[in-house]
Amino acid sequence: MIQRLRRQFILIAAIAIIVILSSVIGVLNSVQYYQSQKQIDSILTILVENKGKFPSVSEAKDQFGETTNEDFLHQYRYFSLTLDENNEVQDSYLDQISAFTVSEIEDQVVDRVVSSGRKSGIFRNKQQAYAYRLADLEDDETLLVVLDVTTFYTSQTRMHRLSMVMFGSNFLIFILIVTVLSARVVEPFVANYERQKRFITNAGHELKTPLAIISANTELQEMLDGETEWSKSTKEQTERLTSLINQMVLLAKMEEMPDIELIDINFSKVVADVSQNFKSLTTKNQLDYHVSIQPDVIVQAEEKALFELVTILLDNACKYCDPGGQVIVSLSQSTRLRKKARLVISNTYVAGKDVDYSRFFDRFYRQDQSHSSDVKGFGIGLSMAERSVQLFKGRLDVSHKDELIHFTVTL
Repeated sequence: MIQRLRRQFILIAAIAIIVILSSVIGVLNSVQYYQSQKQIDSILTILVENKGKFPSVSEAKDQFGETTNEDFLHQYRYFSLTLDENNEVQDSYLDQISAFTVSEIEDQVVDRVVSSGRKSGIFRNKQQAYAYRLADLEDDETLLVVLDVTTFYTSQTRMHRLSMVMFGSNFLIFILIVTVLSARVVEPFVANYERQKRFITNAGHELKTPLAIISANTELQEMLDGETEWSKSTKEQTERLTSLINQMVLLAKMEEMPDIELIDINFSKVVADVSQNFKSLTTKNQLDYHVSIQPDVIVQAEEKALFELVTILLDNACKYCDPGGQVIVSLSQSTRLRKKARLVISNTYVAGKDVDYSRFFDRFYRQDQSHSSDVKGFGIGLSMAERSVQLFKGRLDVSHKDELIHFTVTL
């Protein structure tokens, strides 16, 4: 249980750091992308406003800032074309780029841009990326400005890769730290939990002695004076307390078990044996008893604990079934690739429609005192059943449908 608590703590911490790192990295990459796009749009706007060329340095300072100089403007690779109404090149400016010739531009760029039907966009040529913008001029002419944006996208790619490296390294470091410190984090809980287990075990052993003496004295009194109403009641309550102590100690021991060795068990045989044991009880209580077991259902479990699990659930169904109702046992196995065994034990419980089933596995919980006041039990059985299913790495669910309460074990 302690190891499971540590794993849950580490999992929650891991999810939290994933959310935080993803948010930070996402914001950084988004900001860089936004700034790059804004800069590309600004450059294209300047080129369009100045007929396909950069303005003078003094004019460019109004757009790029006071630090703008000739070298700053010459770092950008671009070209511009003037197209007529038939999209034929009338004029060109290629001084700031060497990747294209006039014929390559006419054959590759113009047709691609015009056929896209958009005024602006991105296209790739070989391993380079280019942003373009079309602007209408006088006399039905069109200005096409193309900017080499490879460096912008290269920077974004590097930022993405660096972000992934930072994400992975920081995540691993954080998980390592949390794993090391998780033992100290859960230490107070572990200490309290260990004290509770010792208290239950020690109290159980201490109580068994006076109970044994009370039982022996009662039997001796009956031998001398015969059985009376009071001696009979004393024996019944002594047996009840002894049973409660044994169950509490057993549950405490089950909680101590980190994992048990699971082996292949014929679940069908276990369910059949337990179902046969309860046949006489259902007949005595005049309950309608139905058993449906698929043969040779194999599960990974521990045989004794599995037998106890089925016994607890079937005993619970018989105890709390409405008078004249029915008890149903069904075992089947899914036909999926990963086959799962499914045991459903149901009993009639008309008043269970609006019951809070989330509390059924709480220790000492008795949902309806009027429904269960004459039933022997302490509300520990379902807690023991749940713990057994957890040890088998399965699930135990409870639901209510068609006036029947269903306990479903999936292994």
